[in-house]
Amino acid sequence: MRRLMTILAPLIVLFAAWALASKAELYSEAVQSLILVVPYIIAVLALFMSVWYQNSNSFYLVLFILVSHIFIVVSQKKIPMLNEATTMVSILLPLNTLWLSFSKERGVFSSYGRKKALIILVQLVWIFIFIMIKSGVPVTSDMAETFKGIKVPAVVIYIISVGLLLSCYILKSVNMNIIYVAVLLASVISLYFANRLILSSIFTSAIFVIVVIALFDVSYSLAFYDPLTGVYSRRALEQELLKLGNKRYAIAMVDLDHFKKINDTYGHDIGDEVLKMVASVLQKNSGHGKVFRYGGEEFVILFSRTNYNEIMPLLERIRRAVERRPFIIRADNRPAEKPDKNSITSSAGKGKINITISIGVAQKTDLMKSCFDVIRKADEALYKSKNSGRNCVTKI
Repeated sequence: MRRLMTILAPLIVLFAAWALASKAELYSEAVQSLILVVPYIIAVLALFMSVWYQNSNSFYLVLFILVSHIFIVVSQKKIPMLNEATTMVSILLPLNTLWLSFSKERGVFSSYGRKKALIILVQLVWIFIFIMIKSGVPVTSDMAETFKGIKVPAVVIYIISVGLLLSCYILKSVNMNIIYVAVLLASVISLYFANRLILSSIFTSAIFVIVVIALFDVSYSLAFYDPLTGVYSRRALEQELLKLGNKRYAIAMVDLDHFKKINDTYGHDIGDEVLKMVASVLQKNSGHGKVFRYGGEEFVILFSRTNYNEIMPLLERIRRAVERRPFIIRADNRPAEKPDKNSITSSAGKGKINITISIGVAQKTDLMKSCFDVIRKADEALYKSKNSGRNCVTKI
């Protein structure tokens, strides 16, 4: 559902912008004046949120687009300047978007972030210098009527950039790539109408709205998703339990057996990879249950509107699925790409870790007045599984 909304939200913004733009000529002067101001307001909001969440990629992308929009606004009265601004921005914007989409996130004001700032600043100064050079070009009657718009090389760069971003989204499921695609689509329309400031402002505003939506999604992810495993967080569990009230549900507490030994023997990096693997197995095999990371090596699976008879066989299948899937420790000489089947050389792992889990489950009854009672009972059942030799499922 979240992935669907990631696609739908930018599309809705683009359609809304197109609907507004289609009637732009009919708006009163007051409304048109407001439209011209809106991009700056939303841009400031996007910049503030980017700093708040230390998202340097969105910060510098918004900054580049905002300053580029200012250049276009300033160049409106002189077509040579406007042509130069549009040409340069239409080439650099898709390249910057593509670069930032692959750039690692290490904060806005870190040394890494300052390097990004320097690159963006050099580009903006470069654009400014070339625009100022064109400001001295005498305007003829022919030039006053000719706005060249986006040139063919820029169109090619846009197509390549969108293609690469969509490919990465399909292959790696990086939601932010869809946001970048939407930004490119809105920007190409904005630049196409660069000589019609109202239309350009509407689609520039759409770019900043899309970025703000993406940043809200980032804040939601930070609050409700575990950053390591990708499953729901403990806070999300608390919210979900409040929604259930007195409805029937069951809670399964899942704990990795001897996880401390794994960390001590192989290191925390391997321990983190083991947690990711187990979380993936839980998600794939939990049916209609929702998986949450409760803390450390503990997970919770929440089953709504169900009972023991339905979930006990499912939990047993989950336990067996984890048991049958050993964790392979990668070798140091492991190739970056999967080798050809006919290749003679092979890179075996350093070894494997056999992972098992213990599970305790409890269901809501009339005697348990709150969700915390159910969790406590599930935790008691988990300890019984531990005391019974681990790698088993116990219910209370």
